[in-house]
Amino acid sequence: MPEQELYRKFARYYDLIYQWMDYPGEVEFVEKMVDLYQGSGGNDLLDVACGTGNHAQYLTNSFQVVGLDLNLEMMEIANEKVPEMELIQGNMKEMNLEKDFDVIICLFSSINYHTNLRELESTIRRFHDHLKQGGVLIFDLGFCTENWEEGRMLVDAVVDGDLQLARISQSRLYDGVFNANFVFLIKENGIMDFEVDQHQLGVFKTIDVESILEKTGFETRIYSNYNDLPWDAESDERPVFVCKKP
Repeated sequence: MPEQELYRKFARYYDLIYQWMDYPGEVEFVEKMVDLYQGSGGNDLLDVACGTGNHAQYLTNSFQVVGLDLNLEMMEIANEKVPEMELIQGNMKEMNLEKDFDVIICLFSSINYHTNLRELESTIRRFHDHLKQGGVLIFDLGFCTENWEEGRMLVDAVVDGDLQLARISQSRLYDGVFNANFVFLIKENGIMDFEVDQHQLGVFKTIDVESILEKTGFETRIYSNYNDLPWDAESDERPVFVCKKP
C-alpha cells in the first residue's frame, strides 16, 4: 500500500483507538497550570504534534491556537473539528515559525519521537526560543525509564458500525529506543485486512529530561498524569513537565 494511503487510514483509526482519552481533563490541567505559572500575559498557544485536534477543540475556548503536525491526513481531520485553528505542517525538530507564543504544549507522548537526548535538547531549545518571556511549556513522557515495562503486550480493540479494529503491540527496548510496530487487524464490511504502523520512540530517564530543561533555562515542575500531585518516580504514572521561561 502506498505510504500516503496508509497514513490516511491510520489517521482515520486514530480517534477510534484513543476514544478513551480524557482530552477535556488534560486541557483543564493545561489551563490550570497556565493560570498558575504564566507571566507573559497573552493567550497565543502552539499545539505541537496537534494530531487530529482532540486537545485543540477544547483549547480554543481559552486560547488562540496554532497547530503544528507532520501528518497531513491528521491535519485534515483537525481542520474539520477546529476550523478556527491555524494549521502548519512541519516537524518540531526543525521548527522555525518566526513567532513567539505564550504557551507551547506537546502532549500524549509526542516528545518521545526523539530517540536520543541530543536530539531532544535541540527541540527543547527550539521550544524555548519560540516562547515569550514568562511563557509556559507543557509536555508529557508517555514512556520513560521509570514506568517502562519490558515485554508488555498491549491490545486495543474497538467496534464502530461495520468496522472492527484491533491494534497489537509489544514493548521491547533496544539501546533506549522502543521500535514500536503496531499491528492493525481490520474487518470492515465483511472484509479482513491487516497493516503495520511503525514508530521509533525514545525512552528516557526523567531526571535526564529535567536536566536538559534546567540547562536550557526553564524553571520546571513535574506533575503526575495531568493531576495536581507531584510526580513520584516509584509510580507507573506518566510524568507531566510544566516549564516556565523566566
